[in-house]
Amino acid sequence: MGMNAEEFWLMPIGLFFDLWTCHKQWHGIEKPRRTRTIDDIIPPGI
Repeated sequence: MGMNAEEFWLMPIGLFFDLWTCHKQWHGIEKPRRTRTIDDIIPPGI
């Protein structure tokens, strides 16, 4: 994923899992659990 061994071992495990999931989604191995747009988060009329 473009990092050396020291960077890998010093990162928190949660960050690694987040980066790994992004990597798999980027390469089409995994689909996002849910897809959201800005309209889903900010209601119309604001």
